[in-house]
Amino acid sequence: MTAPRRKLSEPARLPLGERRFQAIYDSVNDGIFIQDPETGAILDVNRRLCEWFGCSAEELLKLDLGLWPYTQETAREWARKAAAGAPQTFEWLCSTPGGSLLWLEVNMRIAPIGGQDRLVVTAGNITQRKRSEMETTARLKRAEAQNAVSLSLAGVGPDYEAALRLIAHHLAVQVGDLCTLNLVGEDGLLHPSEVAQPYVGGDALLPDYRHLPPLLLGTAGAGQVAQSGVALRLESRPLEEIEALVRPELHAYLAYFKIHSLLIVPMRTEGRSIGTIALAMGGASRPYSVEDQAVIQNLADRAALTITNARLYAQNLDQGKELKRANQELERRVEERTAELEQANAKLQQMAMEDGLTRLSNRRHFDAVLQKEIRRALRKGDNLALIMADVDFFKRFNDLYGHLEGDGCLQAIGAVMQDVFRRVEELPARYGGEEFAVILPGADAQSAMQAAEKLRRAVEARQIPHGASDAGPYVTLSLGFVSAPVTPATTPEWFISEADGGLYRSKAGGRNRTSPGI
Repeated sequence: MTAPRRKLSEPARLPLGERRFQAIYDSVNDGIFIQDPETGAILDVNRRLCEWFGCSAEELLKLDLGLWPYTQETAREWARKAAAGAPQTFEWLCSTPGGSLLWLEVNMRIAPIGGQDRLVVTAGNITQRKRSEMETTARLKRAEAQNAVSLSLAGVGPDYEAALRLIAHHLAVQVGDLCTLNLVGEDGLLHPSEVAQPYVGGDALLPDYRHLPPLLLGTAGAGQVAQSGVALRLESRPLEEIEALVRPELHAYLAYFKIHSLLIVPMRTEGRSIGTIALAMGGASRPYSVEDQAVIQNLADRAALTITNARLYAQNLDQGKELKRANQELERRVEERTAELEQANAKLQQMAMEDGLTRLSNRRHFDAVLQKEIRRALRKGDNLALIMADVDFFKRFNDLYGHLEGDGCLQAIGAVMQDVFRRVEELPARYGGEEFAVILPGADAQSAMQAAEKLRRAVEARQIPHGASDAGPYVTLSLGFVSAPVTPATTPEWFISEADGGLYRSKAGGRNRTSPGI
């Protein structure tokens, strides 16, 4: 994962050597690969991993598996911590040679093999679970998109361009990821109208869309859809196939955000197309489904009707009155649907900020709050404290009691954290896997230490049995903390790194303890 791969020379491939071990190694449900802890080179893979990727071991060792959504620096840090005796667990999205996406739950630890220390990496295939989670989220987001676009279309007068901007924005945010709108002009060409995307830094990769040259009807992609009136949907395709259907000015964005799926629907009214709506999906997002296509097509046709009516309104007062009646009827329908969608909207908002297992703040919300508190502390000249905590020997806990009990353990720790940190300004969060974090605005080092110790003692007092822990008979935490004044040069990464350093010292010192980061 972190360096060029090489195959173990025979007979060093699995130096443990015994046929019965080889049979187990190749037949377990988990995928396994072995890395050199010094170079990061992948030395060997088992049969299960080859089956998932649809290739031989020799072919797999030559593949660039990628690290999405992580960086090479993150991978090197995993390897360093694992080599130091701290097993690392994370979720990893990779692409198979066939172009399909594969989600793996990965654990990395150090182990002696053939007289040498190796990184043994085991992986469970969680693709189906991830797809189910993504589809649940997608249903809620489709409902939110329908509501938002309907509201954008309601009450549109001659200025339908404002509605188009809102439509592009809502579809980019709720359905994702890159949304472009094109309208057929009086010259019979397809003119760029609006573009929107949801990512920080993504706008810099996009051109001034309205000033791009128009497309001929029939041009591959949007021109083809506008001419035929038939939608186009590509699922989990190589980037070059997507690029062939998208104007070159957008290719930099497609490559940067690893776009893998494309959906283009015509905006139809009165038996003709007046434009197109195109969506491009990237990264870990699931590809566009048939349900997505049906919803977007419905919205596109409604948008087409609104645009047509708005144009007619500007030309003729009588037709404008008819448009007003149509919009009033649309508004009435939106109001009826709003009551049905309120519950879904509330749930969606909660999901965006909350970890589904522990009910603590999720990593995304944690990152946003930490950035906000750093800015606040800088303005006021306050201290800011951060606690990082990790469940001791959690992999052993899962191995002994099973993942269902492991989830129950994490839920119990989440409940303890909610009980310990009740102040409005305090933010307990699940940082990832079995790692947790707490943001303590204004806390000095002594207060942060006391808060961390209070959490550690509370978890130990919960007396969750852990028969595989070297730290005691019950589940315990190792913690690190940092408290410091904020300067203009202070970054979230600095706080996380320092607190994580204290956490590492707690683990190295025997676990079930709290250590300062600086």
